[in-house]
Amino acid sequence: MQKLIVNLTPDLHDFVQTNVESGRYESAGELVHVALRTLLREKMRFEATSLANDIAKGDVFRRLWDGSIQSSMLRE
Repeated sequence: MQKLIVNLTPDLHDFVQTNVESGRYESAGELVHVALRTLLREKMRFEATSLANDIAKGDVFRRLWDGSIQSSMLRE
């Protein structure tokens, strides 16, 4: 696993520390993993909703043509 160093605002740092100290997460790394997985799920949900709207409007072929639909979305 690669190590990534990030700078947080004081508020975000306090949020991470508070959640780790409360025992909800074992480490800052675990909290960041959960947060990023949640963000990724939200992004995929947004893209799926956008794709469904385009299908309803008949715009799906434009999105296929310009490459804005990811192949991973078509397999789901």
